[in-house]
Amino acid sequence: MEAPDSNIAIAAAGWHFLCERAEILVLRVSREGAILHANRHAVELTGIPLEGEPLEHIFLGFADGPVGRRLLDRTGETHLANIRTANGLPETLYFTALPAGDEMVLFGQTDAQEQVRLRKEVLALNHEMGNLSRELTQKNAELAWLNAQKTQFLGMATHDLRKPAGLILSYAEMLEEEASGTLREDHLHLLDTIRASAERMKRVIEDFLDVAMIESGKLNLDMGVAAIEELVKSPLLLVSKSASRRGVVVTTDLAPAGQRLRVDGQKLEQVITNLLSNAVEQSPDGATVQVGSRRHGDGIRFFVTDAGKGFSEEVRGRLFTAFAGTGGQKRDGERSIGLGLAISRRIVEAHGGTMMAESPPGKGATVGFILPAQCLAPMRSDEQNGGVR
Repeated sequence: MEAPDSNIAIAAAGWHFLCERAEILVLRVSREGAILHANRHAVELTGIPLEGEPLEHIFLGFADGPVGRRLLDRTGETHLANIRTANGLPETLYFTALPAGDEMVLFGQTDAQEQVRLRKEVLALNHEMGNLSRELTQKNAELAWLNAQKTQFLGMATHDLRKPAGLILSYAEMLEEEASGTLREDHLHLLDTIRASAERMKRVIEDFLDVAMIESGKLNLDMGVAAIEELVKSPLLLVSKSASRRGVVVTTDLAPAGQRLRVDGQKLEQVITNLLSNAVEQSPDGATVQVGSRRHGDGIRFFVTDAGKGFSEEVRGRLFTAFAGTGGQKRDGERSIGLGLAISRRIVEAHGGTMMAESPPGKGATVGFILPAQCLAPMRSDEQNGGVR
């Protein structure tokens, strides 16, 4: 038989364990329902000190009366009750109240069998997630292979189409120039339709080739130094014929004059050409289109402003997305497939820049791009002093 002192020591050790280390809720409560002491787990679970608080403060009440009072009145019985927790979510525990002299001790614990069941469900879900993850990895690999095949086919097909489209365009332009005086008006109209269609076909083919190149990761920049005026010169020449046919005037407003940029000049010319072509296409006959540049913070902003109908906020959100189009139609009724602006975005982003678009209601549209400070090249000494090259 153990000595009384030994029993006291064991009881003290057990109470210390319950108060400091056990993962169950332990409360010393007065007969009137005031919390006299709460163990560590109870304080952490509820997020409040508890001592001196009414017992009812921790429970989520029910319509049939105070929960804490019922537990204290049913000594030795086990009941389910919901408590308030520090994370704001309720937690359900099994509570048992036992008498201890003039006080009561309240124990609250989770259902061990329920915990085991939940662990099994979690393990099963983890196993299922693992299987799904492996399947997803396999499907992603298959999609990557199919995408590579699609890109390769797209590049091959469009490459083979480029030459005949170019020949049709060249012969149509030659006939317009050399045989215009000998053809009837309706024949000239048909010839102009052939030329315009071949020109559009050639642009689409070039766009598809650019998409194939970009998707295959072959968008390499050939960096060099060029003045703003040099970047705009070739695009102006390329759109001059289509603009003059409809009496559209293209003006320039480039500032700061002589600013030099460290960029891939050929690719940026492609971007500016695309913006100018779209602006001419969207503007009515006899309108004015402007291409310009301005300092923008530490960088520089290029913009092209047209006199067309503009676009909505909804269209602006997808303006630079491949195959999204603008929701509108070209002058001849053909719907745009929206590749040019998407390609332009990729080229500008490769330079560290961003595309921009604005369209005040009924006032046309301004579309352009912003290049960062790293694209600005130092001015030459003769330009800084106001000299001319």
